[in-house]
Amino acid sequence: MNELTVNEQMELTGGAVGTWIVCVVMGAAVYKILFSKGGRVSIPRLISIEWR
Repeated sequence: MNELTVNEQMELTGGAVGTWIVCVVMGAAVYKILFSKGGRVSIPRLISIEWR
């Protein structure tokens, strides 16, 4: 039985760098929504959220 490399393990568990970037961006958006009085979060052609 061959051991998996770190890259192969990350591919199996979904730990790619792109996944981490998406998680950080989504976390920043949630933080902004929770701790500001008004604003807008927008990803063109996908989602746009405004609050006051």
